[in-house]
Order: sequence, then C-alpha cells, then structure tokens
Amino acid sequence: MTASAVVLALAAALLVMLPPPQASAAPSSTLRVQVQSARTEPRALGGTGVREGDPVTAYKFLINADNTGSTAQRAPSGACSASTPGYPADCKWPSIRELPHTTAPIIAQGTEADLADGLDLPDGKYLISVLADGYKLDGAHFTVPFTTTDPVVVEVQPDPLPDATLRAFVFQDEATTNSAIDNSEDGLAGFQGHINDTLGEVTTDVYGNPLCTVYEGEDPDTHVIPAGSLDADGAPVVKTVGGKCFSDSTGMLTIPHLGSNRYTTTAQPPDGQDWIQTTTLEGNHDFDTWMMEGATGYDTEFTLAGEPVPTPQFGFVKPKNALGSGSGSISGVVVGVKQYTPPKGGDINFFNGMTGSKTDKPIPHPVLSLADLNDGDRAKWVGRGNADGSFTIPNVPDGDYSLTWWDEPQNYILNLVNVTVRNGEAVKMGQLPLMGWWTKLDGYVFNDANRNGTKDSGEKGIPNFTLTLRKQDNSLMDRGSTTATTDATGYYSFEGAYPLAAWTVMEAYNDSFYTTGVTYQADNQKTPTTVKGPGWTSAR
Repeated sequence: MTASAVVLALAAALLVMLPPPQASAAPSSTLRVQVQSARTEPRALGGTGVREGDPVTAYKFLINADNTGSTAQRAPSGACSASTPGYPADCKWPSIRELPHTTAPIIAQGTEADLADGLDLPDGKYLISVLADGYKLDGAHFTVPFTTTDPVVVEVQPDPLPDATLRAFVFQDEATTNSAIDNSEDGLAGFQGHINDTLGEVTTDVYGNPLCTVYEGEDPDTHVIPAGSLDADGAPVVKTVGGKCFSDSTGMLTIPHLGSNRYTTTAQPPDGQDWIQTTTLEGNHDFDTWMMEGATGYDTEFTLAGEPVPTPQFGFVKPKNALGSGSGSISGVVVGVKQYTPPKGGDINFFNGMTGSKTDKPIPHPVLSLADLNDGDRAKWVGRGNADGSFTIPNVPDGDYSLTWWDEPQNYILNLVNVTVRNGEAVKMGQLPLMGWWTKLDGYVFNDANRNGTKDSGEKGIPNFTLTLRKQDNSLMDRGSTTATTDATGYYSFEGAYPLAAWTVMEAYNDSFYTTGVTYQADNQKTPTTVKGPGWTSAR
C-alpha cells in the first residue's frame, strides 16, 4: 500500500470514528440548583466532617432581581446619551444608572423542596442566596434564559470558617515621595500594627488569645494550623503568647488568625522616632481592610513587579537635610482648595488642571519633601513648614527636583510638581494647593422665634443638640464624621464629612422642638437657600 493510500485510509477511519456533533441545548427558563460544600472541613457538622463537593440537601433560598445595570452598550447612544431627555435615568451603565431607592426586588423564596422540580423564571438577571445549617450564607449570580442544562452551582463554606491573615507593608517613601511603593524603596522594621472594628481596638485573635500568638504546628508563612495540631476539642494549642505585632526586617507587618470583618489598620512608628506618614487610602492614617475567611493578606488585584503585595501600604519619611551647600532656595505657601464638580465659579487650579476651584485657608505646618531627579529620585530634604503654611527650603544646589507637599493629619490629597533651580536662584512657588479628602458641613441649630426658617439677629442657639450624617437609605454613614453635637451657641461642625455621596443632616428627635426650615449656602453659592419646614409661618 502506498503512503498516500495509508493517509487516505486513516482519514476515512477518523471520519467514521468521530461521533456526530451534539445539538446545543434549547434555551430554558427553568432554574435548577445544586448546593455543595466549598471545601473539606473535618470539624464541620459537630465533628462529622464534610468534603469539598459534598451535596448540601437542606437549605433555605432567596432569589433577588439583579438590577445593577449592564455594560453591554459600550458607547453613548439612544437613551444612554447625555443629549437624550431623561438621561441618566434611562441609562443602564452601572456607574450612573439611577434606581429607585429600594432594595433589589425579591422574586422567590423557600426551601430546597420548592426547587425539587425546578423553578420557572422570566428572562433577566438574578442572584440566589442560600443559607444552610452549619454553613455560611453564600450565593451565585445567573441569567435567564439558560443556554445549558447544567444546574446553577452554589458553593457554601462549612463552619468553622478558616481564620484570615492581615498583612501590611511599611516602607520608606523617599524615591520619590509620592504616596506609593517604588522599586528602590526599602521596608521599615519595628512599626507596631493596630486594628479596630466598629466596637474599638481589637486586641485578641479569633481564638481569644492576644494578637500575634503563635500556635503549635503553625506554618510560619501561611499561618495555617494543621488539623493534627489541634487539641481534642478542635482548638489550637498555644506555643507562644503574643500581645504586639511589629513589621519585620522587610517591612512586612503580619497579624494572623483574624475573623471575617471590616477592620481599620494603622502602623505606629517606634517610640521616640520622628516618622511622618505619606500614604492614605482616602484621608486619615488608617486603611480599611476587609477580611474574608481564609484570606492570605495579599491583594487579589494589585502586584508590584509581578509579586503580590498587601492592600494596606504605609509609607513614611523622616525629616532630613542632605542638600549640601547650594545657594538656591525654594519657597511658597501651602493652602487648601475646594473643588466643585461640575465646576461653577471659582478659579483655575493649574496643578490639577481643573476649574471651579476656590482657595480656602493655609495648611498649618505642611510637610514637604524635595527629591533630586538626577540622583535616583532620592529625597534630599524633608521638613515641616510654618504655622501660616509658608515654607523655605534653603541651600538648594542647581538641579532638577520633585517637590511634594501634604498635611500631616492627611485630611488633604498629597500633591507634587517638578522644580528646576538654576544659577543659585530663589524659586518662589506662590500658593501650592491641596484638595481635601473630606467635605466640611457646619451651621447652627437655633430657636426660630419668628418661625421663618432662617437665623435672625437675637435668636439663640440650642446647645447639646445631636446631629447625624446618614445615607439616602437613612442608615448612619460608616466613615468620616458621622455625628456632631452643638456647643453652647448652637454651633455644630462636621469636619470630615465623606464627600462621595448625597447627605442629609438629620437632627435628633426632641419632643420640645419642631422644624421651621433649613437654610443652607455652599461656598460657591451667592445667596442662601431656605427650605421651609412644617413649622414655618409667614407671621413676623
């Protein structure tokens, strides 16, 4: 047989052996659900144990409509265009979609028995949530119609949940000072970690022992405690009692064995050392740190040079002067600015390329860092300005520099710009702006004697009156300033109101008073506006 005949014979055989293509499943609107264990846990169900993939046969479920919008449309057109009446109410983009101020509608609920024969649903997007005894609440998103006959799989985590590890990186932010990790910046050892939740500082781990307690059999890197090292009751055995957690020689701060929670994390410099923090998540010194069961402490999205890094990143600088004996100088005044969006009135902020800015007040004792762009971008001078926001950096040699400025409490957003010094000149920077992380809300609660809704001369303030900042759903805001109490004159102030939302200043209920009106005036508003309350009257 010739070679060509062999090839033809093989081809014919393959044609015969290949099975016919299967027809794709017809679209279906029937929901079928499979609930199973997400992992193996020998301590689950009272010591009976469960393996990954084991079916969970008894549960309750809740199905909500997923009305979070869609990104299927990639460019403005039709109803999703700024030139269309009703925009953005008719736009389905998640970032701007306007929804009624309600929760996602409940479509169905029940037990596993209600899903035994499937559940028919109209076309749309959904979220099913499942709760079973001995397991954590979990769920899955799905879309109807279904294109396969496969069930919607919901994996649930068995109790007890694995503990989590919190990690933070502490580093010297001097190349350049920019509130971010750069490849040539070293870690800082000896910084103590502190964590808080809504009840205050957390000082014990999930097992009730002091933070950073070491347990028998614990892996020194992952901090996993193998089942063979647990005692007869399934609890870990203490090897070394902890109490304080410090960053190591690489700058890594590790706090293992935590429960699932939202924490705030801070890094405290060693006693007696003058370190100034440069990094912030969204104002202040702490970082929100969300911990899920089994978390490793490494960010699931961000890496540095391909290596995983923790989410909290604490940069610090120390005052220094390594400029030498130059004859130039750099001076200016650091001031706060208020930025309005959309820009209305105000000035042009050349540093941020924005209009609608308004100069606020000088930043007392601003912090500045001057890095040499011709010497590895290393900081040569770090120091503080004066109480009126002014500063002068003397003895600056000719060269190209990066100048960074920020406020030590970190209520404002760090800023930086390149500066060149030539021929020993005195470079006058003028006003260097800082935009605030927060919004300030202040005013008076007063006895409105003539009931016209505005504070007139002679009307006295009401002391010790509590106000709160709430979300649109009337829940208390969980970050920034949330409560304020009036002083003896009736004055109140929210110094750090979180700006990325619509706010309501809600006065505490008091049977002795009723509301006559609210008068407000923004910084870029020429005249005040009065909204009349139910107690308003035109009588004077």
